[in-house]
Amino acid sequence: MVDGLKFVRQIDGLTYEFVPDGSAHGYPSFKRIDRDLWCQRLPDFGWCVVTDSGAVSSRPFDDAGHGDRPPEGTWVSRKGDRSYVYDLVRVYSS
Repeated sequence: MVDGLKFVRQIDGLTYEFVPDGSAHGYPSFKRIDRDLWCQRLPDFGWCVVTDSGAVSSRPFDDAGHGDRPPEGTWVSRKGDRSYVYDLVRVYSS
């Protein structure tokens, strides 16, 4: 079972943590611990990070991720006129 997610920004190592937050659209949902942002799988779109209004702010770079968990690896985000590259890492209990 996935206990959480970490998005690690490649340029400087800044890390954002997400914890399980129920489900959405029949798949697990993860909420960022410091803001109202969720990592969810949207129907016919794949895994992404969305705002409370449903706007997509981040998604996997190579593959939309249509599995039952968000894909590990490279993700890209957009905030205003800036883009960032992150590595998504799943966190498991030990």
